[in-house]
Amino acid sequence: MKINLSRFLKLSAWIIAACSGSAFAQSAPLSCYWQLDNQNELGTWESQLCSNPVDASKPDILIANRVNIPSHSLCTISWYDGYRTELKGIVQVSGSKSACYSYSATFQPAPQTQVVDGIEETLLDCSWEKGESNFHRLYCKDIKGQLVNHPVATKIQASDSNQCAMYFNSSALDLFGDGNAVVEAPPSTACDTDPIYFRPYPKKRIVDGVEEVLLQCTWQGEDEGLQVKLCTDVGTLGNDVAVAVKMNGTVQSWLSTANRNLKNGQIIEAHALNSFNPPLYFKVN
Repeated sequence: MKINLSRFLKLSAWIIAACSGSAFAQSAPLSCYWQLDNQNELGTWESQLCSNPVDASKPDILIANRVNIPSHSLCTISWYDGYRTELKGIVQVSGSKSACYSYSATFQPAPQTQVVDGIEETLLDCSWEKGESNFHRLYCKDIKGQLVNHPVATKIQASDSNQCAMYFNSSALDLFGDGNAVVEAPPSTACDTDPIYFRPYPKKRIVDGVEEVLLQCTWQGEDEGLQVKLCTDVGTLGNDVAVAVKMNGTVQSWLSTANRNLKNGQIIEAHALNSFNPPLYFKVN
């Protein structure tokens, strides 16, 4: 599901608030230290590590690498700031990021819920899983806690590097049950995405001046080889309508037949909300 203007403004406001320290959840300074990684006659190579702001019992997190070569008056620093999926929050650096000194780092948790266009969205539980050859895949659990077995993104990132190549799998956002996962597509050089939220389908919507009501539909049948998709309370309380059949994994739509048998309205597939598995709405004729 592509991000809309309201969502862009919401995310922008969250990032700006994180920078100012006045966002939805209170930001806190990180407790950090420099670790010497290498030293020779030329200079020093260091890493800045900070206590894990979410769970102090977990390993410290890397937020910067610094190379200092005094003989050439050279000091460079590389940052790992921004949103961090494993922390569910943003690492924010204040001060001069190009200088090797005179800065501070804070952590801002992402809001667990947020309201966009009147619909409450919930932060999803996502994590990067490392594969072979520096490949990483971003998987998320749905709102019920079940893992969606299709990665939202894939990246190539060497250990302790802030250089990445990312592929964003936007089609995976439509695989989250009774709604969509929503996030803005990241740049191809990003090392992480923005926070990913679950947005449920609106219970009611107006299309061409006509109100449509979201239907509750489930697959039913004890035999996995033969199941029927049944929508309840279609048009009126207690009116259950079969809209599809699944035989040995193959789905056949019964929607046309169902609509011919309805007297006071019809069932609509909302492809604009989900092109892969569109939710069903009922509208009165």
